[in-house]
Amino acid sequence: MNKPFSRQKEVSRIHYSQATPGRRAIFLVEARTRKEVRQITRLFDTVGQLAEVVPISHGTLMSYAVQVHSGATLFGKIEWLLKTQFAFSLVERSFSEVTFRLVQSLCEESETEMAELPQCGICEAVDPFPARATVQFKGQEEPAHLSYCARCASLYAEEQEDEWIRGLVSRDRARLRVSHDVVVTLLPDMVEERPEQEIDLPIAI
Repeated sequence: MNKPFSRQKEVSRIHYSQATPGRRAIFLVEARTRKEVRQITRLFDTVGQLAEVVPISHGTLMSYAVQVHSGATLFGKIEWLLKTQFAFSLVERSFSEVTFRLVQSLCEESETEMAELPQCGICEAVDPFPARATVQFKGQEEPAHLSYCARCASLYAEEQEDEWIRGLVSRDRARLRVSHDVVVTLLPDMVEERPEQEIDLPIAI
């Protein structure tokens, strides 16, 4: 979770990494034994070679957010494997605050530990695949690492990309001073397209 900063902290540079668009899904599976925990972990390690995967919870309830950048046939393969090999699983082919709260509630009931996911610095919504900004300050302060959900990142877009990013960071609840001449550096896209046909998911896990 982002911590609030003093209004006196003046930004000198922003390194910005845009969120990559894609189709999202949440997979939740009940793991009744340690063996099943290992099997589910191994399955989503394999999925991670084909798509972006962010663990949400680990324990009795194993849950993952998955984002693909091409077709969504991978979701169907994962769903089939989970439903045929485990007693209980849920699949939601989107990621929303309502879905996240449902997963959170189920994890609380089963005493399952949840991962700390990125929160938007403006609306505080949880987003496993956010836009990110590393903010450097004038002086010796440590840089701040900020996150923005897809909705806020697009809501405050401007014609000039640098101005849009400065405006986004200035609206962060961290209350940072961002002048019009702050240098903005766009970081390269770190996500590569990974065709689904390169790796087949195991039929038996």
